[in-house]
Amino acid sequence: MRQDGPFQWRIHRPLRRIGFGGNPMRRCSDHIQAIVRAGLVTVLLIGAPLASIYVSHGIYIADLRAGRAQAMAWHRVPALVLHTKPLVTALETTGHLPNLLTLRWVKPDGSSQTGEVTRSVDAVAGSTVTVWTDEQGRLAQPPLSPAEVADRAICAAIAAPMVLALLLAAVDGVVSFILGRRQLARWGAEWEVVGPRWTGRR
Repeated sequence: MRQDGPFQWRIHRPLRRIGFGGNPMRRCSDHIQAIVRAGLVTVLLIGAPLASIYVSHGIYIADLRAGRAQAMAWHRVPALVLHTKPLVTALETTGHLPNLLTLRWVKPDGSSQTGEVTRSVDAVAGSTVTVWTDEQGRLAQPPLSPAEVADRAICAAIAAPMVLALLLAAVDGVVSFILGRRQLARWGAEWEVVGPRWTGRR
């Protein structure tokens, strides 16, 4: 009788666990599920790096273009501080309290505009700070910097394989549910035939 060597045992053992062994007790649904899971694992191993590269590259290019467009269209304008109000937050222990500043600045059409921003600066009423405004003179966030664009791309590169893994896990769950329901229905039909023979009841 031939026995598997140590190397063959290392290969056959995981294969048997996922359903590719020669166990005659395994059902057809077990083999189908094993094939599906092997396919899903293959998709994950091949698709995870590709999804990471594709998604991160797409986000990097899109954010880089958006940052450049924002830098070209938005402007830095001086704003007069009308009022300051300290905000009590968890940062209070660090000694850097953010302030809610009420500002007034001049829009491109020459009219004045007021608004509020939160800044961690020691500004007083009557001083001047610099803010970013869009084409209509409304307050805007600073344009995306190259460092921020790179950070977003890195986050996307990390998140893409995780999302793919969750999707494949959901597919595996759906397949397992469908196969389980079909197997239960098959068992029920077989029991209706065999059960009366064992129990003597119809």
